[in-house]
Amino acid sequence: MSNSSDQNVQANKSESQQNIGFVDSIRNSALQRFVAATLVWGTGHQLINVAQGYLLFELTGSTLWLAALGAAVGIPNLIVGVFAGVLADRIPRARMLKIGSIIAGAPMLVVGLLFAAGVLEPWHIVVAGAFQGSGLAIDWISRLSLLPDVVPKKILVRAISLDQSVFNGARVAGPLLGGFLIGAAGAGIAYGVIAGLFGTTFLIYTTFKPAKQVVRAKSEGIIPDLVEVIRVIRERPILRLNLMFTTVNALVLGGMVFIIPAFAKEVFDTDSAGLGMIFASVGTGAVAGALTMSWTGGIRRAGPALLVTDLLFGGFVIAWAHTSNMSMALPLAFFLGYFNSVHVALGIAVIQFSVPAEVRGRVIGAYEIAWSGFPLGGLASGSLAAVFGLRSALTILAIGLIIFTVVVALVSSRFRASRID
Repeated sequence: MSNSSDQNVQANKSESQQNIGFVDSIRNSALQRFVAATLVWGTGHQLINVAQGYLLFELTGSTLWLAALGAAVGIPNLIVGVFAGVLADRIPRARMLKIGSIIAGAPMLVVGLLFAAGVLEPWHIVVAGAFQGSGLAIDWISRLSLLPDVVPKKILVRAISLDQSVFNGARVAGPLLGGFLIGAAGAGIAYGVIAGLFGTTFLIYTTFKPAKQVVRAKSEGIIPDLVEVIRVIRERPILRLNLMFTTVNALVLGGMVFIIPAFAKEVFDTDSAGLGMIFASVGTGAVAGALTMSWTGGIRRAGPALLVTDLLFGGFVIAWAHTSNMSMALPLAFFLGYFNSVHVALGIAVIQFSVPAEVRGRVIGAYEIAWSGFPLGGLASGSLAAVFGLRSALTILAIGLIIFTVVVALVSSRFRASRID
Protein backbone atom coordinates (compact mmCIF):
# COMPACT_ATOMS: atom_id res chain seq x y z
CA MET A 1 0.00 0.00 0.00
CA SER A 2 2.88 2.33 0.91
CA ASN A 3 4.70 1.58 -2.36
CA SER A 4 1.53 2.33 -4.34
CA SER A 5 1.12 5.63 -2.50
CA ASP A 6 4.74 6.58 -3.15
CA GLN A 7 4.32 5.80 -6.82
CA ASN A 8 1.24 8.01 -7.01
CA VAL A 9 3.10 10.85 -5.31
CA GLN A 10 5.98 10.51 -7.75
CA ALA A 11 3.60 10.40 -10.71
CA ASN A 12 1.81 13.52 -9.53
CA LYS A 13 5.13 15.26 -8.95
CA SER A 14 6.34 14.33 -12.43
CA GLU A 15 3.11 15.56 -13.97
CA SER A 16 3.30 18.87 -12.11
CA GLN A 17 6.88 19.36 -13.33
CA GLN A 18 5.82 18.75 -16.89
CA ASN A 19 2.98 21.29 -16.64
CA ILE A 20 5.07 24.29 -15.67
CA GLY A 21 3.13 27.45 -16.43
CA PHE A 22 4.13 30.49 -18.43
CA VAL A 23 4.97 32.67 -15.41
CA ASP A 24 7.18 30.01 -13.83
CA SER A 25 8.95 29.45 -17.15
CA ILE A 26 10.02 33.06 -17.51
CA ARG A 27 11.57 33.01 -14.04
CA ASN A 28 14.42 30.92 -15.43
CA SER A 29 17.40 33.32 -15.19
CA ALA A 30 19.36 31.79 -18.08
CA LEU A 31 16.31 32.14 -20.31
CA GLN A 32 15.93 35.78 -19.26
CA ARG A 33 19.48 36.57 -20.36
CA PHE A 34 19.04 34.62 -23.56
CA VAL A 35 15.92 36.52 -24.61
CA ALA A 36 17.48 39.87 -23.62
CA ALA A 37 20.24 39.20 -26.14
CA THR A 38 17.60 38.20 -28.68
CA LEU A 39 15.79 41.52 -28.23
CA VAL A 40 18.89 43.65 -28.81
CA TRP A 41 20.22 41.50 -31.67
CA GLY A 42 16.80 41.24 -33.31
CA THR A 43 16.25 44.99 -33.17
CA GLY A 44 19.58 45.47 -34.93
CA HIS A 45 18.64 43.13 -37.77
CA GLN A 46 15.20 44.69 -38.17
CA LEU A 47 16.80 48.12 -38.40
CA ILE A 48 19.01 46.73 -41.17
CA ASN A 49 15.95 45.50 -43.07
CA VAL A 50 14.41 48.97 -42.97
CA ALA A 51 17.56 51.00 -43.60
CA GLN A 52 19.08 48.84 -46.35
CA GLY A 53 15.97 48.55 -48.50
CA TYR A 54 14.86 52.14 -47.99
CA LEU A 55 18.25 53.68 -48.70
CA LEU A 56 18.97 51.43 -51.69
CA PHE A 57 15.59 52.18 -53.30
CA GLU A 58 16.09 55.90 -52.62
CA LEU A 59 19.49 55.79 -54.36
CA THR A 60 18.41 53.71 -57.36
CA GLY A 61 14.61 53.62 -57.66
CA SER A 62 15.01 50.08 -59.01
CA THR A 63 13.56 46.79 -57.78
CA LEU A 64 16.45 45.04 -59.56
CA TRP A 65 18.82 46.57 -57.01
CA LEU A 66 16.55 45.20 -54.29
CA ALA A 67 16.83 41.82 -56.01
CA ALA A 68 20.62 42.17 -55.96
CA LEU A 69 20.48 42.91 -52.24
CA GLY A 70 18.40 39.78 -51.70
CA ALA A 71 20.97 37.70 -53.57
CA ALA A 72 23.83 39.32 -51.66
CA VAL A 73 22.25 38.41 -48.32
CA GLY A 74 20.94 35.00 -49.39
CA ILE A 75 23.89 33.38 -51.14
CA PRO A 76 26.42 33.89 -48.28
CA ASN A 77 23.67 32.90 -45.84
CA LEU A 78 23.31 29.63 -47.72
CA ILE A 79 27.03 28.89 -47.98
CA VAL A 80 27.96 29.91 -44.43
CA GLY A 81 24.99 27.95 -43.09
CA VAL A 82 26.56 24.66 -44.20
CA PHE A 83 29.82 25.23 -42.33
CA ALA A 84 28.34 27.06 -39.34
CA GLY A 85 26.16 24.03 -38.60
CA VAL A 86 29.25 21.81 -38.47
CA LEU A 87 31.12 24.30 -36.28
CA ALA A 88 28.18 24.59 -33.88
CA ASP A 89 28.68 20.91 -33.02
CA ARG A 90 32.44 21.37 -32.51
CA ILE A 91 33.04 24.64 -30.65
CA PRO A 92 31.10 26.45 -27.88
CA ARG A 93 27.94 27.92 -29.34
CA ALA A 94 28.14 31.05 -27.18
CA ARG A 95 31.46 31.83 -28.88
CA MET A 96 29.77 31.43 -32.25
CA LEU A 97 27.21 34.03 -31.22
CA LYS A 98 29.97 36.58 -30.55
CA ILE A 99 31.50 35.96 -33.97
CA GLY A 100 28.15 36.40 -35.69
CA SER A 101 27.47 39.75 -34.00
CA ILE A 102 30.84 41.14 -35.13
CA ILE A 103 30.45 39.97 -38.73
CA ALA A 104 26.96 41.49 -39.06
CA GLY A 105 27.57 44.71 -37.11
CA ALA A 106 30.96 46.00 -38.27
CA PRO A 107 30.01 46.52 -41.97
CA MET A 108 26.96 48.54 -40.90
CA LEU A 109 29.23 50.98 -39.09
CA VAL A 110 31.27 51.31 -42.30
CA VAL A 111 28.11 52.03 -44.35
CA GLY A 112 27.09 54.71 -41.86
CA LEU A 113 30.51 56.38 -42.12
CA LEU A 114 30.43 56.26 -45.92
CA PHE A 115 26.97 57.82 -45.92
CA ALA A 116 28.08 60.56 -43.53
CA ALA A 117 31.07 61.30 -45.79
CA GLY A 118 28.78 61.58 -48.83
CA VAL A 119 30.54 58.82 -50.78
CA LEU A 120 28.08 55.94 -50.36
CA GLU A 121 27.34 53.94 -53.52
CA PRO A 122 24.62 51.27 -54.04
CA TRP A 123 27.21 48.51 -54.25
CA HIS A 124 28.43 49.37 -50.75
CA ILE A 125 24.99 48.47 -49.39
CA VAL A 126 24.96 45.22 -51.37
CA VAL A 127 28.39 44.21 -50.03
CA ALA A 128 27.27 45.00 -46.48
CA GLY A 129 24.28 42.74 -47.15
CA ALA A 130 26.64 39.84 -47.85
CA PHE A 131 28.21 40.28 -44.40
CA GLN A 132 24.75 40.53 -42.86
CA GLY A 133 23.75 37.22 -44.45
CA SER A 134 26.91 35.52 -43.17
CA GLY A 135 26.50 36.85 -39.64
CA LEU A 136 22.82 35.97 -39.62
CA ALA A 137 23.57 32.35 -40.54
CA ILE A 138 26.14 31.98 -37.77
CA ASP A 139 23.93 33.61 -35.18
CA TRP A 140 20.67 31.78 -35.95
CA ILE A 141 22.34 28.37 -36.03
CA SER A 142 24.20 28.97 -32.78
CA ARG A 143 21.15 30.51 -31.08
CA LEU A 144 18.70 27.73 -31.90
CA SER A 145 21.31 25.03 -31.18
CA LEU A 146 22.08 26.55 -27.78
CA LEU A 147 18.55 27.11 -26.46
CA PRO A 148 17.88 23.45 -25.47
CA ASP A 149 21.13 23.57 -23.47
CA VAL A 150 19.88 26.64 -21.59
CA VAL A 151 16.45 25.51 -20.39
CA PRO A 152 14.95 22.24 -19.09
CA LYS A 153 13.09 20.21 -21.69
CA LYS A 154 9.81 20.58 -19.78
CA ILE A 155 9.72 24.31 -20.62
CA LEU A 156 11.38 24.07 -24.04
CA VAL A 157 8.26 24.73 -26.14
CA ARG A 158 7.39 27.75 -23.99
CA ALA A 159 11.03 28.92 -24.14
CA ILE A 160 11.11 28.65 -27.94
CA SER A 161 7.86 30.57 -28.22
CA LEU A 162 8.99 33.19 -25.68
CA ASP A 163 12.25 33.70 -27.55
CA GLN A 164 10.29 34.03 -30.79
CA SER A 165 7.96 36.50 -29.06
CA VAL A 166 10.89 38.68 -28.07
CA PHE A 167 12.42 38.45 -31.54
CA ASN A 168 9.11 39.39 -33.06
CA GLY A 169 8.87 42.24 -30.57
CA ALA A 170 12.08 43.47 -32.15
CA ARG A 171 10.25 43.28 -35.48
CA VAL A 172 7.94 45.95 -34.06
CA ALA A 173 10.50 48.12 -32.25
CA GLY A 174 13.15 47.96 -34.98
CA PRO A 175 11.06 49.27 -37.90
CA LEU A 176 9.41 52.00 -35.81
CA LEU A 177 12.80 53.10 -34.53
CA GLY A 178 14.30 52.86 -38.02
CA GLY A 179 11.54 54.87 -39.64
CA PHE A 180 11.86 57.57 -36.99
CA LEU A 181 15.67 57.74 -37.16
CA ILE A 182 15.82 57.88 -40.95
CA GLY A 183 13.17 60.58 -41.10
CA ALA A 184 14.43 62.68 -38.17
CA ALA A 185 18.20 62.21 -38.18
CA GLY A 186 19.14 60.53 -41.45
CA ALA A 187 20.39 57.10 -42.49
CA GLY A 188 23.88 57.72 -41.10
CA ILE A 189 22.55 57.90 -37.54
CA ALA A 190 20.39 54.83 -38.15
CA TYR A 191 23.45 52.82 -39.19
CA GLY A 192 25.36 54.06 -36.14
CA VAL A 193 22.54 52.79 -33.91
CA ILE A 194 22.65 49.43 -35.71
CA ALA A 195 26.37 49.09 -35.00
CA GLY A 196 25.77 50.05 -31.36
CA LEU A 197 23.08 47.39 -30.96
CA PHE A 198 25.38 44.67 -32.27
CA GLY A 199 28.13 45.88 -29.96
CA THR A 200 25.73 45.65 -27.02
CA THR A 201 24.73 42.15 -28.09
CA PHE A 202 28.39 41.14 -28.10
CA LEU A 203 28.78 42.41 -24.53
CA ILE A 204 25.74 40.43 -23.39
CA TYR A 205 27.21 37.29 -24.95
CA THR A 206 30.46 37.74 -22.98
CA THR A 207 28.48 37.40 -19.72
CA PHE A 208 26.29 34.55 -20.92
CA LYS A 209 26.94 31.21 -19.20
CA PRO A 210 24.67 28.40 -20.46
CA ALA A 211 23.89 25.58 -18.04
CA LYS A 212 25.43 23.04 -20.39
CA GLN A 213 26.99 22.84 -23.81
CA VAL A 214 27.00 19.72 -25.96
CA VAL A 215 30.15 19.88 -28.05
CA ARG A 216 31.60 16.94 -29.98
CA ALA A 217 35.01 16.01 -28.66
CA LYS A 218 36.24 14.92 -32.08
CA SER A 219 35.04 14.61 -35.62
CA GLU A 220 35.86 12.43 -38.61
CA GLY A 221 35.78 15.44 -40.93
CA ILE A 222 33.35 17.82 -42.60
CA ILE A 223 32.10 15.36 -45.22
CA PRO A 224 31.28 12.56 -42.71
CA ASP A 225 29.62 15.16 -40.46
CA LEU A 226 27.43 16.33 -43.32
CA VAL A 227 26.62 12.74 -44.31
CA GLU A 228 25.51 12.05 -40.74
CA VAL A 229 23.10 14.99 -40.67
CA ILE A 230 21.67 13.99 -44.05
CA ARG A 231 21.00 10.55 -42.60
CA VAL A 232 19.23 12.05 -39.57
CA ILE A 233 17.01 14.18 -41.80
CA ARG A 234 16.19 11.28 -44.14
CA GLU A 235 15.15 9.09 -41.22
CA ARG A 236 12.64 11.66 -39.97
CA PRO A 237 9.93 12.52 -42.54
CA ILE A 238 8.39 15.23 -40.37
CA LEU A 239 11.78 16.92 -40.14
CA ARG A 240 12.43 16.63 -43.87
CA LEU A 241 9.06 18.07 -44.85
CA ASN A 242 9.35 20.79 -42.22
CA LEU A 243 12.61 21.97 -43.80
CA MET A 244 10.88 22.08 -47.18
CA PHE A 245 8.02 24.07 -45.66
CA THR A 246 10.51 26.47 -44.14
CA THR A 247 12.18 27.11 -47.50
CA VAL A 248 8.91 27.90 -49.29
CA ASN A 249 7.54 29.94 -46.39
CA ALA A 250 10.75 31.96 -46.09
CA LEU A 251 10.79 32.60 -49.84
CA VAL A 252 7.36 34.26 -49.65
CA LEU A 253 8.03 36.21 -46.43
CA GLY A 254 11.41 37.41 -47.71
CA GLY A 255 9.90 38.30 -51.07
CA MET A 256 7.46 40.56 -49.28
CA VAL A 257 9.94 42.12 -46.83
CA PHE A 258 12.49 43.04 -49.50
CA ILE A 259 9.99 44.89 -51.72
CA ILE A 260 7.97 46.56 -48.95
CA PRO A 261 10.05 49.76 -49.49
CA ALA A 262 8.90 49.81 -53.12
CA PHE A 263 5.26 49.22 -52.06
CA ALA A 264 5.53 52.01 -49.48
CA LYS A 265 6.71 54.54 -52.04
CA GLU A 266 4.89 53.52 -55.22
CA VAL A 267 1.63 51.94 -53.97
CA PHE A 268 0.91 53.51 -50.57
CA ASP A 269 2.69 56.82 -51.28
CA THR A 270 4.15 56.99 -47.77
CA ASP A 271 7.49 58.04 -46.24
CA SER A 272 10.00 56.28 -43.97
CA ALA A 273 7.61 56.54 -41.00
CA GLY A 274 4.88 54.78 -42.97
CA LEU A 275 7.39 52.15 -44.04
CA GLY A 276 8.23 51.55 -40.40
CA MET A 277 4.52 51.18 -39.58
CA ILE A 278 4.10 48.46 -42.23
CA PHE A 279 7.07 46.49 -40.90
CA ALA A 280 5.85 47.03 -37.34
CA SER A 281 2.37 45.71 -38.20
CA VAL A 282 3.90 42.48 -39.50
CA GLY A 283 6.01 42.33 -36.36
CA THR A 284 3.07 42.99 -34.04
CA GLY A 285 1.17 40.10 -35.59
CA ALA A 286 4.26 37.93 -35.19
CA VAL A 287 4.51 38.87 -31.51
CA ALA A 288 0.86 37.93 -30.99
CA GLY A 289 1.37 34.59 -32.73
CA ALA A 290 4.47 33.71 -30.74
CA LEU A 291 2.82 34.74 -27.47
CA THR A 292 -0.15 32.55 -28.34
CA MET A 293 2.22 29.60 -28.67
CA SER A 294 4.11 30.47 -25.50
CA TRP A 295 1.00 31.04 -23.37
CA THR A 296 -0.73 27.84 -24.51
CA GLY A 297 2.45 25.76 -24.37
CA GLY A 298 2.29 24.83 -28.04
CA ILE A 299 0.06 22.79 -30.34
CA ARG A 300 0.55 19.03 -30.10
CA ARG A 301 -0.92 18.23 -33.54
CA ALA A 302 1.94 19.92 -35.36
CA GLY A 303 1.27 18.58 -38.86
CA PRO A 304 -2.27 19.93 -39.35
CA ALA A 305 -1.33 23.20 -37.64
CA LEU A 306 1.66 23.70 -39.97
CA LEU A 307 -0.59 23.12 -42.98
CA VAL A 308 -3.40 25.43 -41.87
CA THR A 309 -1.13 28.31 -40.78
CA ASP A 310 0.77 28.17 -44.07
CA LEU A 311 -2.46 28.39 -46.09
CA LEU A 312 -3.69 31.34 -44.03
CA PHE A 313 -0.33 33.08 -44.33
CA GLY A 314 -0.35 32.72 -48.12
CA GLY A 315 -3.93 33.97 -48.35
CA PHE A 316 -3.23 37.10 -46.32
CA VAL A 317 -0.10 37.86 -48.38
CA ILE A 318 -2.23 37.85 -51.54
CA ALA A 319 -4.83 40.09 -49.90
CA TRP A 320 -2.09 42.48 -48.70
CA ALA A 321 -0.54 42.67 -52.16
CA HIS A 322 -3.83 43.83 -53.66
CA THR A 323 -4.82 46.49 -51.13
CA SER A 324 -4.31 50.14 -52.06
CA ASN A 325 -4.36 52.07 -48.79
CA MET A 326 -2.62 51.96 -45.44
CA SER A 327 -5.86 51.54 -43.47
CA MET A 328 -6.25 48.07 -45.00
CA ALA A 329 -2.56 47.24 -45.41
CA LEU A 330 -1.76 47.49 -41.70
CA PRO A 331 -4.37 45.01 -40.34
CA LEU A 332 -3.65 42.57 -43.19
CA ALA A 333 0.05 42.81 -42.37
CA PHE A 334 -0.82 41.98 -38.75
CA PHE A 335 -2.67 38.79 -39.69
CA LEU A 336 -0.06 37.50 -42.12
CA GLY A 337 2.57 38.13 -39.44
CA TYR A 338 0.45 36.27 -36.87
CA PHE A 339 -0.01 33.08 -38.86
CA ASN A 340 3.56 33.08 -40.11
CA SER A 341 4.82 33.37 -36.53
CA VAL A 342 2.74 30.41 -35.31
CA HIS A 343 3.99 28.38 -38.28
CA VAL A 344 7.64 29.23 -37.56
CA ALA A 345 7.39 28.50 -33.81
CA LEU A 346 5.84 25.10 -34.56
CA GLY A 347 8.55 24.32 -37.08
CA ILE A 348 11.32 25.12 -34.61
CA ALA A 349 9.64 23.00 -31.92
CA VAL A 350 9.46 20.05 -34.34
CA ILE A 351 13.21 20.29 -34.88
CA GLN A 352 14.09 20.65 -31.19
CA PHE A 353 11.98 17.65 -30.19
CA SER A 354 13.08 15.29 -32.96
CA VAL A 355 16.84 15.87 -33.19
CA PRO A 356 19.58 14.26 -31.04
CA ALA A 357 21.72 16.81 -29.16
CA GLU A 358 24.99 15.68 -30.75
CA VAL A 359 23.82 16.62 -34.27
CA ARG A 360 21.58 19.53 -33.33
CA GLY A 361 23.97 22.18 -34.63
CA ARG A 362 24.14 20.61 -38.08
CA VAL A 363 20.38 20.11 -38.29
CA ILE A 364 19.87 23.73 -37.27
CA GLY A 365 22.40 24.51 -39.99
CA ALA A 366 20.10 22.76 -42.45
CA TYR A 367 17.22 24.78 -41.00
CA GLU A 368 19.17 28.00 -41.53
CA ILE A 369 19.92 26.93 -45.11
CA ALA A 370 16.17 26.50 -45.56
CA TRP A 371 15.73 30.04 -44.20
CA SER A 372 18.08 31.24 -46.94
CA GLY A 373 14.85 31.31 -48.89
CA PHE A 374 14.11 34.58 -47.02
CA PRO A 375 16.73 36.80 -48.70
CA LEU A 376 16.49 34.79 -51.91
CA GLY A 377 12.80 35.68 -51.84
CA GLY A 378 14.00 39.26 -52.27
CA LEU A 379 15.86 38.19 -55.41
CA ALA A 380 12.73 36.46 -56.69
CA SER A 381 10.25 39.22 -55.86
CA GLY A 382 12.50 42.02 -57.09
CA SER A 383 13.07 40.24 -60.39
CA LEU A 384 9.39 39.35 -60.83
CA ALA A 385 8.34 42.90 -59.96
CA ALA A 386 10.60 44.30 -62.67
CA VAL A 387 8.73 42.16 -65.23
CA PHE A 388 5.16 41.79 -63.90
CA GLY A 389 4.79 44.57 -61.33
CA LEU A 390 4.79 44.63 -57.52
CA ARG A 391 1.36 43.10 -56.89
CA SER A 392 1.79 40.24 -59.35
CA ALA A 393 5.25 39.40 -57.97
CA LEU A 394 3.93 38.75 -54.46
CA THR A 395 0.83 36.98 -55.76
CA ILE A 396 2.93 34.54 -57.80
CA LEU A 397 5.08 33.67 -54.77
CA ALA A 398 2.07 33.23 -52.45
CA ILE A 399 0.21 31.02 -54.93
CA GLY A 400 3.29 28.81 -55.17
CA LEU A 401 3.27 28.44 -51.36
CA ILE A 402 -0.42 27.54 -51.32
CA ILE A 403 0.01 24.92 -54.06
CA PHE A 404 2.95 23.36 -52.22
CA THR A 405 0.96 23.21 -48.97
CA VAL A 406 -2.04 21.58 -50.62
CA VAL A 407 0.15 18.96 -52.32
CA VAL A 408 1.82 18.03 -49.01
CA ALA A 409 -1.58 17.81 -47.30
CA LEU A 410 -2.87 15.45 -50.00
CA VAL A 411 0.10 13.11 -50.40
CA SER A 412 1.64 12.83 -46.90
CA SER A 413 -0.56 11.16 -44.31
CA ARG A 414 2.41 10.90 -41.93
CA PHE A 415 2.87 14.66 -41.99
CA ARG A 416 -0.85 15.25 -41.38
CA ALA A 417 -0.71 12.95 -38.35
CA SER A 418 2.55 14.28 -36.88
CA ARG A 419 2.58 15.50 -33.27
CA ILE A 420 4.91 17.19 -30.78
CA ASP A 421 5.09 15.02 -27.66
